[in-house]
Amino acid sequence: MNRDTQSIVLVLLGGALLRISVGETYLRYVKESLQPFLIASGVLLVALGVISLVRDNRRRSAVSSHSGGHDHAHGPKVAWLLLLPVLAIFLVAPPALGSYAAARADAEIAEPESLPAFPPLPLPAAGVDWAPLSLTNYYVRAVWDDGASLIGRPIRLVGFVTERPGGGFYLTRLRIACCAADSQPVKVVIRTDDVVPAVDTWLEVTGTYAPAVANTAEGYDEPVLTAVTMDVIPAPENPYEN
Repeated sequence: MNRDTQSIVLVLLGGALLRISVGETYLRYVKESLQPFLIASGVLLVALGVISLVRDNRRRSAVSSHSGGHDHAHGPKVAWLLLLPVLAIFLVAPPALGSYAAARADAEIAEPESLPAFPPLPLPAAGVDWAPLSLTNYYVRAVWDDGASLIGRPIRLVGFVTERPGGGFYLTRLRIACCAADSQPVKVVIRTDDVVPAVDTWLEVTGTYAPAVANTAEGYDEPVLTAVTMDVIPAPENPYEN
């Protein structure tokens, strides 16, 4: 890999980063707040690649005009591996994490050191009586506050289907602190007599609070929602909870 090729790879890396950062694709990998930093990094990589190309071409022209020599400087061949993520992003952008990742991580949310005073549930929108909650919010209220703030109010949760040993299924979301690499699943047991949807199907579930059940295999309690309605929905632009 010569200097020109190295510079072109740098431009392609920056272009790939810009490609996923300008739209919504970056939300599959990092938190929304990191978008400006991704765009800035992409612009910087493209600029460095272009500057390197211009500088090396001028240097070669100067050397050639004075001595008739040629510049054969090469970098390590391993640098070609940098093209792999570029091709992956340009050809097939990897999807967001789903049930495979969720099944291989601990889904317990630790008890807060001091239990917060939970605010009232969000007011319902016009024409509906349910309260929209994140799975994390529902989990903490249901398990660590014994559902005190949930009783008597329909709840709406959004997530994807994952398998539950012993029957039924979990409604699941992955929450991230920074990026997909640090993701942790949040799971709510859905109690229903309906047919269990396929794994990774995104659902909007409305229902009512039910007491938590013990996960004897893992040694912690799991929140439960008794489903009233279940609707299949497209995957949201931001699949993670923060």
